[in-house]
Amino acid sequence: MSIGQRIEAEVVAGTAFSALLGLSAACRAPRDELPAALAGTLEDVGDNEGESWLNLLGVALELGSPYGVEELLEALRTMDGVDLRRHLLGRFAWSWCTLAGTEDIEAAAAGDRAAARRLLDHPRYYAGHAATSLKKLLPLDADETRARLVAAVEVVAVTAQAYADELSAAAATASAALAVADPLAAIERLTSGYRYVPEVEAARVVLIPHLVPALPLVLAQHRSARLIAYLAEPDRSAEQQLTALGKALADPKRVEILALIGRGVGRAGDLVESSGLTRSTVHHHLTLLRAAGLVALEGNARAYTYVARLDAPAEVAELVAVVVGQKGNQ
Repeated sequence: MSIGQRIEAEVVAGTAFSALLGLSAACRAPRDELPAALAGTLEDVGDNEGESWLNLLGVALELGSPYGVEELLEALRTMDGVDLRRHLLGRFAWSWCTLAGTEDIEAAAAGDRAAARRLLDHPRYYAGHAATSLKKLLPLDADETRARLVAAVEVVAVTAQAYADELSAAAATASAALAVADPLAAIERLTSGYRYVPEVEAARVVLIPHLVPALPLVLAQHRSARLIAYLAEPDRSAEQQLTALGKALADPKRVEILALIGRGVGRAGDLVESSGLTRSTVHHHLTLLRAAGLVALEGNARAYTYVARLDAPAEVAELVAVVVGQKGNQ
């Protein structure tokens, strides 16, 4: 995509994506907090960060409508094992290919131990977690790799299917937003403040609404598509929006972070350093500030920064006017 070109955006939704995103979120939870069957299958996969499941979103995307979890399971069971390992290792994600090298990814997918070791030792590949996330799967042969991944998806399949109607409704909402607004503006609204910066590698953007609260925003890649998976939430009333605003401003540290962002300190690492808080605490505060509409996340997988939303003061005044009855009810 050339800079300045209007982006092409589309919406896809289905239980296949929900299953994979749910597994990604579960990877990060303590095993003793998960159902025994799920904990066991995740232990067999060995990924505590969830990156492996995000690399499989491309498998779900290639299914086509209705993107169901049962269709995903059939695809995983019948797919060539080496090809599945290509997906797993990021062969179809331009950032991983650029970072780790297409040749090593191809060789490791086919079982080359030297190439696998280079991937495991790479300091930035797999978001810096390759050594732990892939240490169990990468040494396996293709059939055993597939068997362990399929076993985990089977465990969450029934739960994922229960949300099919809600996902269809979320997809309809997103499609309606794209139909009446500039794609970048629609993306920002649907994702609660994510300002996507187009990338030369991405010929299109695929929006994937989901219902996994632990993953409010996920960026992934598949071939020439940028995947943006976001938590689909119902429209909030003025009272609910004002409550979120009050919650965001109730903590002095959050107000401090908002002030830092307003002064141009927008990188997460810089906010950690300036605030003296841990990275996880800063991200928690940033999530609440985004939910209140006070800040936006701007960028893409290369780099992103938090910026103050200049429209926020006027929006807050309008919300107050609505709640106190000075404007028509929303």
